[in-house]
Amino acid sequence: MGNKKLRIANTETDNLMSNLRGEIAEVVTTWMLMSRFRASGARLQSDDISKDVGNPELAFVYLLKDKFEDELVARLSELAEEKIGRLNFYFAAEKLGKFQREASDFSQYIARNGFRQKRNHDISHKELPEKWEDHRAPLHIPYRAIVRAVSHALRLIKRIDRHVLGPSAPYLWREARKRRYKPILSPPRVEYMLVPYLHLSGEDRIRIVNEELREGRQVWSEMSTQINGQPVKIQACREWGVILLEGQPFALDQYPLQKLTGIQIGPPEGTQPFYEQHTIKAEYRCKHASEDKLSFEPVQRRHPLGDGRTTELIDIGVILSDEIRKNMGVVDVRDVKDFTLNVQILAGFEPSIDASSGAPTSPADGPA
Repeated sequence: MGNKKLRIANTETDNLMSNLRGEIAEVVTTWMLMSRFRASGARLQSDDISKDVGNPELAFVYLLKDKFEDELVARLSELAEEKIGRLNFYFAAEKLGKFQREASDFSQYIARNGFRQKRNHDISHKELPEKWEDHRAPLHIPYRAIVRAVSHALRLIKRIDRHVLGPSAPYLWREARKRRYKPILSPPRVEYMLVPYLHLSGEDRIRIVNEELREGRQVWSEMSTQINGQPVKIQACREWGVILLEGQPFALDQYPLQKLTGIQIGPPEGTQPFYEQHTIKAEYRCKHASEDKLSFEPVQRRHPLGDGRTTELIDIGVILSDEIRKNMGVVDVRDVKDFTLNVQILAGFEPSIDASSGAPTSPADGPA
């Protein structure tokens, strides 16, 4: 008991939670692969059993599906173990002093549906019967039970993260979900280990700040800067890169905020803005569908322009005419479509032309 308490005390919370998120990533990735091979097998299967038995491609697909299913069962069983010092929900609950009941419910679900039994008899930590006649047929776990176990694990890690990370947790996990089917980093566990550091949109960060204020958290701190060249002190949330101007929150492009050298409100004196035209291709996900209108949101809110700059994409509404409906086909909520957009980007400011003399005023550079 003493060793367990010492292990709990010595384990850093960030270390435990980061690696637990990574283990959830392995579960989600394995489930995606298993589901994909399961769907491929269903497409390859025919009504002729003898033909299917002799189809090596179908056999290979089902072999991979079964391998991923076994790995998923084993990983979920490990997450449900009640051992200190291992990556499981029980250890996280003991470390945080919360969520013991939720961790116990997950463990009971895994045990009740035969996950642990299948792991011990068919996958790993195998128990060897003493005699041949004591061996049993492999245990089958329904696909629905596996999906529910994955969903249960995801709900639990998100609930724990709501306590660990605060109001930002739902927004961060929503951003992680957008990247699920197009992983940027390999292995996938790295993406989930970095969940607390994913880049959020300005709108989401302002919502997080408001929620933290409602919870009574200390959000604002005083910061020295310049507005239109005049030294001032403003209230800033350094963690989320949000500042207060005339009582209104504004989100900056970069965060966390280390220093703020200056703010220019409106174009610099004697200058006028100039814009660049860009044609970009971006993926949009359908968030609402009706008979006459579709609404889309960008899969990645920040879109790279290819020169180190980015622009923030807006949501799109599409009024369905007969021609548009024919070109787009059937679109359901959460379907992803490619759009080509002509956008106008503020590139900076240029000297304005004096109407009387035709001479430019002093040049001034502005932000991209």
